[in-house]
Amino acid sequence: MSKLQQNFLLLSIVIASIACTASVWCAMFERRWVYASETSACIYWQLGDISQEAVSRLEYGTTGELGLSTELTRKPRWSHLHSLTGLTPDVTYYYRMVVVDTLTGASSESEILTFQTEYKADAVRLPGNLAGPPYILNQPNTYYILTEDVAVEGNAFRIDADSVTLDLDGHTVLFGDNTDAQVFGVRFVYDGTATLCNGRIAQGARSGDYSCAIRSNSRPYPTEVFGISTDVHLKCAYPINWHSQANSVRIHHNNLYSRVTEIENRHYPGNAILRMIISGGDIQIHDNLITEGCHRGIHLVNPGTNVEVYNNDIRHHQQYVNGYALIPCANSNVHHNRITSTGRGTHLSDDNIDFHDNYFDISGHQHLSDLPAGTRPFHHRLVELHGIKFEGSGAKNCKVYDNYVRIVQKPPHDSQGIGQPADKIENGVYFRGSPTSSSASGITDNTQNWETDRWRYYFLKYSADSPSAYIGQNGQSNLVANLEGAAGPRYTVYQKWRYVPPTPLNVACYDPSANNEVYGNTFIAITKYETPQIWHGGYGDTGNWASGIMFVGMDKGPAPQGKHSIHIHDNTFISNDLFINSYTDVNMTVRVENNSFELVGAPHIIERASRFRALGSELEAVVSAGENRLSLDAVEKKTDFNNDGKLNVTDALSLLLLLRTSPDNPLCDWNVDGRVEQADIVTLIRELIAAGRETGGGLMSIAALAADITPTYTKVEMVNLEAEGKDGL
Repeated sequence: MSKLQQNFLLLSIVIASIACTASVWCAMFERRWVYASETSACIYWQLGDISQEAVSRLEYGTTGELGLSTELTRKPRWSHLHSLTGLTPDVTYYYRMVVVDTLTGASSESEILTFQTEYKADAVRLPGNLAGPPYILNQPNTYYILTEDVAVEGNAFRIDADSVTLDLDGHTVLFGDNTDAQVFGVRFVYDGTATLCNGRIAQGARSGDYSCAIRSNSRPYPTEVFGISTDVHLKCAYPINWHSQANSVRIHHNNLYSRVTEIENRHYPGNAILRMIISGGDIQIHDNLITEGCHRGIHLVNPGTNVEVYNNDIRHHQQYVNGYALIPCANSNVHHNRITSTGRGTHLSDDNIDFHDNYFDISGHQHLSDLPAGTRPFHHRLVELHGIKFEGSGAKNCKVYDNYVRIVQKPPHDSQGIGQPADKIENGVYFRGSPTSSSASGITDNTQNWETDRWRYYFLKYSADSPSAYIGQNGQSNLVANLEGAAGPRYTVYQKWRYVPPTPLNVACYDPSANNEVYGNTFIAITKYETPQIWHGGYGDTGNWASGIMFVGMDKGPAPQGKHSIHIHDNTFISNDLFINSYTDVNMTVRVENNSFELVGAPHIIERASRFRALGSELEAVVSAGENRLSLDAVEKKTDFNNDGKLNVTDALSLLLLLRTSPDNPLCDWNVDGRVEQADIVTLIRELIAAGRETGGGLMSIAALAADITPTYTKVEMVNLEAEGKDGL
């Protein structure tokens, strides 16, 4: 066999590992957790590598033949939580977990496992003869179990006794369906221990601002919430709001989802998917799926002891300024979370935060801001997209280490209003309705009750044959815009996503002696914005650049001898534009030592005279003397890797040959993740597949090719292959 044939065979193995059904389950189904009740169960797992994601389903039945299945999840995630309902008590159920690669359809299956449902003879059954709603659970030391779905106009359940468990047994609680009051799905009010588990809590059609699926007030007592799915959607609503005195709280294995798009004020209180005001400690928040919302993901307020946030899968949507996926409190330990948000990553503004082993792969767009606070309308601001942000004089003694932070920013995008509001993160579609009437100056929809200028600065798609119109203002039921033709039977309100600069490490710590430390991390800043002119602006319209580090307001003067504001050392910074940027000269004591700064050509290189901008002479001297390593020899990367004018398997083969012969070549790190491995070939293959789908050529027959060659290789060889390149699959 020739060397070319050998290399092609190796490439075929890589393709097979993507396209065939994997026989390996051990690395795909980690952190398993099961909770079974009378007629329902929750089953959870995470993929083995924090960089992986897939869609999933759960196959189950009363025998090893299974026969039943949950629906395939819509979006790929690292964490997976499936709820089974309509089960029979006191029966052994068999199940297996299945994950599916969204590109190829390749699936991986776990072994067949079992769980046992259990009839709870001593439970009090709800609603039964209990007066309500609201249903007040006031018997101490009682296990309550819900036996049917519940829909109420206002408040649903209130836990008003010590040592109460409310098991929803897989049922749905619909609260706030017809009221102007602030209401709650489940509210903890008694000064005692409580548990809520295993069901769905959804907000109905009409309820007051700041309503919550789950609410606790002034209760410094042990509380546990698990196996809960939420769906809230009205103004200022929260999935979980621990309003004060949180102490000894465990929130785990939940699917917290918010469709909220309107808030009162982005400054205070803002909005979050999980908000907790702490007055003690022993807080554990782990293994939750945190999805969408409009401002913040997990927001912890006030210092606490033994506060730990870990193994959460966060994909929030930042639509308002100063929204972050994670805002830890002082003294917290935050680790092994996966953040794939459309919005900022984490905000460190308190003392003594231990932040490590987290994975960020984020992107973003413009944000809404009320400045001054509470003013209307909200204005659209182009503000940098931060990965890890230090801010304020309170950010001190924080250690940030062993994190992976990658931001790849796309050019501006106009979906033309195509798509569903459920996918607004991608398409910007917020609302779709039918006009009551229309004219050249806009449309009227008498079914609406909008806040004045709620949709100002958005776009109106009113006809398939006409261009979108800019919304200059709106009233309670009308949208004012210049229409160039007649409105059709349906209209769409959507936003054109605009570019904001990526800054994976953003530093604005104003205490000269803060002694923050950042080490052992990988920070990646990539811009896909192709323009002949890169420009830099001020706050609210910041430009179209990218930078590994960004300093903001670091002009508070030097620290005393032996102190520093921040020490940045032994990190890897990767960018196709700037390495370090600043708004003003930096005159604080900042140590930048022993870092690696690497210029990459993916997808192109931004031409500049220097990769350092506006640092000031003091910081420039620090960087120069800090034994930092600069790698400036980058080559632009093209999917047509071998430059033959075609997109096919030979491009992937060429990359494989280069990887085997010259692994130090910067082109080998094709996916720009700071590593050279099989995953880079996988990424190029996926790009070729995507190009083939767009053009009708490329690698459209990749699955058939893989199916032909798969039987040639043994199970052991496939295991080894996945072990080498698993983070790209």
